[in-house]
Amino acid sequence: MNEKEYITIVNNFKQYMKVIEQVEFMDFNYIHKAIVLCRKTLSKLKKYTVLYQFDSMEEEIGFFKNYKNLVLKNLIYYSELRLIQSQFPELSINSQRDYILRQEHKIKKFFKKHDSLVQYINLELINLDELFFTIRPIKESYSCVLQPGYTDTSFYTHHDFLIAKIKAYDQLLEYLKSKFKSIDDFMRYGKPMHHNKTLHWTGTKTQLTELIYALHAAKTINNGKTDIVEIQRELESIFNIKLNDIYKIYSEIKNRQKSRTKFLEEMIEGLMSEINKSYR
Repeated sequence: MNEKEYITIVNNFKQYMKVIEQVEFMDFNYIHKAIVLCRKTLSKLKKYTVLYQFDSMEEEIGFFKNYKNLVLKNLIYYSELRLIQSQFPELSINSQRDYILRQEHKIKKFFKKHDSLVQYINLELINLDELFFTIRPIKESYSCVLQPGYTDTSFYTHHDFLIAKIKAYDQLLEYLKSKFKSIDDFMRYGKPMHHNKTLHWTGTKTQLTELIYALHAAKTINNGKTDIVEIQRELESIFNIKLNDIYKIYSEIKNRQKSRTKFLEEMIEGLMSEINKSYR
């Protein structure tokens, strides 16, 4: 297998996922489609890698870190999402709130248990990538990382499942926060808050995501005490747009090869152009 083949497989996966994620409400049917797509893609990648010899350690790390891990993260995320939706209480709003809080606590407890690895991911470190993302004989000290159903040492590295799970749980936490806010709005106002419908976001979802994270990082809203999801929901309502997976979009922004703040730089250029015009 040459490099282009597994890149093509994962790029096709991304395109199919975009179609699935366009729906406003992710019901069981769409969740099932996402899970099936993830499993089929992982199966394709496994068939290739069993026979394929990586040209270098860098290529092997890149495959397990950037390609296979993306698919695995989505499989874990949608599997957990299906479980949450199947167990979600229908009887009362209070029971729904309590259920969400319990799920958030479980995720935060998991993050605390694996704090050093969470920091490794968030800080985008690379010094342990050779250990985490290459196929080597599994030492006893690392055997606990592998999970039932994910123990094939020809396709799973020491830490790729655990790292994918951390990323999936991070995405799941954003989903839970969003769902909790919708319930909270309903309890306070009788219905989710709606804004004037005359404003429409005509830029890309990536551009809006970049703006949301910039506003959050600048701490200019509620003295920095407002989280990403709150800013996201307010701007979605104001601009009549739905960002189905802001975490995934943000991950793509972080992984850009060139400018990671392309839209913000374009805004600066546009503003400077307007300012300069006023002096002419």
